[in-house]
Amino acid sequence: MSKLEDILIVGGYGVVGRRIAANLAPDYPDRVVVAGRRLEPAAQLAADLGRGVQGRRLDITDAESIEAALEGVGVVVSCIDQPEPLLLHAAIARGLAYTDIAPHLMTRRPTEAMHAEAARSGARLVLGAGLAPGISSMLARLGADRVGPVVRVASNLLLSVGDHYGPASRSYILEEIALPYTVVIDGRERPARAFSEPAHVSFPPPIGPRTAYLFPFSDQVYFPQTLGAGTAFARLALDPPWLGRLLSALVRLGIISAMGRRAGARKRSERLITRLRSKYRGRDWYSVLVEVQGAGGVFRGSVTGRGQADGAATGAAALTRSLAEGEVERPGVWLAEQVVPPGPFFERLAACGLVPLVEAPLTLEPPR
Repeated sequence: MSKLEDILIVGGYGVVGRRIAANLAPDYPDRVVVAGRRLEPAAQLAADLGRGVQGRRLDITDAESIEAALEGVGVVVSCIDQPEPLLLHAAIARGLAYTDIAPHLMTRRPTEAMHAEAARSGARLVLGAGLAPGISSMLARLGADRVGPVVRVASNLLLSVGDHYGPASRSYILEEIALPYTVVIDGRERPARAFSEPAHVSFPPPIGPRTAYLFPFSDQVYFPQTLGAGTAFARLALDPPWLGRLLSALVRLGIISAMGRRAGARKRSERLITRLRSKYRGRDWYSVLVEVQGAGGVFRGSVTGRGQADGAATGAAALTRSLAEGEVERPGVWLAEQVVPPGPFFERLAACGLVPLVEAPLTLEPPR
């Protein structure tokens, strides 16, 4: 990336985007650009942040708007869902570096054609920044480096309903609850449903033991490919705990699926979440815990903090810096665990107060 090229944050005045901009602006003066469909809030945030941050209009449904906004840009960070991946394809065509907060990688997987085009143009795309995928992906990479060859990866995420999060995060959870998907167990795919198969998970202090449920986070889809894991799955725990138990019961009884087919159910669910968020305001812990089992034992690594939007932005900014500093050299379409160096990534998290807690690999006793 040239010293003169900008870092464009699309959705830059959103809940996570503005935090990414604030993280990057001090170290990249005059090069951070916040963009969105409306110029006024982008320009206002740019003025609030100072340090030469710019505001720019960009409509992700308009190819001409995208092309105009990409002039002078070297790195793109997308913080919004793209109904059609026009922005992603434009970044590939221009040979740019690109990352996104893309929870929908479960259903919108990158294609071989995209990888080939990126390799030809020189584009470096790292899909999935934030908490999971993102920080969870890099914890899995760290574990694989210590205990590989990898047999099993289990990623666990705790979120709090009283936290401050944007409408995209709320919509994602509501959409994914009713989504059938598959997990890989012992090398074979089998069907799974969100909020099924509860398990006891010991999160680090101050959270402690919680019940977590299967959930279709995107990181688990790729660990068999990127890390060679024969088994890979992800779980979600909620605070307060009763909410997870309730959702699990609704899924088991088929009520969640039925609600998804009824008009107005989505709006009623969003109103309920808004009331719960108000009631539990201040309970805003999150935690990412990844366990990797391999030939060398079992690795447990975690990152815990308050405010999931802050955590997601810190992870995304750390990954963006890897792209901006040229640490990701190979062109193509990648997942973070494939190409991002874990050392600098976790140093950047620690500089923001997110110090990873890593347990030394526990040696597995041979069967008797």
